Amino acid sequence: MEREIARLNWHEFKQTVENIDGVILPVGTVEVHGCTNLGTDITIPEFLAKKLADRLDLLIAPTINYGITRTLLPYAGSMTVSPESFENYAHDVAVSLVESGFKFVVFLNGHGGHIDELARLALKLWRETGAKSIVLHWWQFCEPLTREILGESGGHSALDETYMVMAADESLVAPELSTPETTFLVREGAYPYPNAGLILQYKEGEGTPRFDKDEADRYAEAVVDYIERYIREVLAGWLQNGV
Repeated sequence: MEREIARLNWHEFKQTVENIDGVILPVGTVEVHGCTNLGTDITIPEFLAKKLADRLDLLIAPTINYGITRTLLPYAGSMTVSPESFENYAHDVAVSLVESGFKFVVFLNGHGGHIDELARLALKLWRETGAKSIVLHWWQFCEPLTREILGESGGHSALDETYMVMAADESLVAPELSTPETTFLVREGAYPYPNAGLILQYKEGEGTPRFDKDEADRYAEAVVDYIERYIREVLAGWLQNGV
């Protein structure tokens, strides 16, 4: 069964949406990553969406590709839209999905620059349309799993993101670009602009990329399983509690 809305014709969509309650909306941005592609924050949620859609019987909306890039904007290839533009656009897309027949939206987010905007959007969507939603920042949500599976925390273009991109498309990973010069430890209470590295670690000594494809595939499958269980838990809770 085709899961991507953009690949369906109008007749196929009309027939399909009558029997499917929810839609995954991948959200990302175009931003520098030290040893992975500029679209890392797009590649990962799209990869996850394709894995999850069949398991959860959901459709996949076309991705919101441009988001709010902040401390890495001055680096080559980074792009941004204003917070207002992003929030308004994402809102309009979500409302349109609901008006097309979906009862809930899973915002599958790959980028940390618009976390607050997505939280406001979820509340606004409910108030305006009565539609439910799940906002899921995959790397934050999977942090406990990352530590369990990989033995350490991730970071920006660090171990977790690198492995997810490697699982999605190994050709998008450039190990030679993972160097001490491109790696920077982010410390609370300090705000350099632009950030002083392209691979950002949030815990000292943790998150340095590795390039073991088998380990990457095992980690990615664990991430998919972890997210699937959570979404099923939310859906069951909604049903049991009558919302």
